[in-house]
Amino acid sequence: FAVPVAPGDVIIAGTDGLFDNLYNNEITAVVVHAVRAGLGPQVTAQKIAALARQRAQDRDRQTPFSTAAQDAGFRYYGGKLDDITVVVSYITSSEEVCFFVSFSLAF
Repeated sequence: FAVPVAPGDVIIAGTDGLFDNLYNNEITAVVVHAVRAGLGPQVTAQKIAALARQRAQDRDRQTPFSTAAQDAGFRYYGGKLDDITVVVSYITSSEEVCFFVSFSLAF
């Protein structure tokens, strides 16, 4: 499949270790701050991965994983320890894509 993109778009891809620990609005907030600060995709990926790792280790915060577990009838609260991989791509033109992959292990 194809997804149309335009200059200024930011693409975020990640493993379940990212999306189980951060809500989309939290990821968006990091990206907006990073872009406004002029940070590149490498730093943005590192910041997202670091926040996901922090949340994975937090036993007192509601996360997407804990929400899904509770919806399924389980008593679960906090983050989920897992490997975390983040790929951030900045679309700068129709011919060039700048991206960086950041890995963070949170076991």
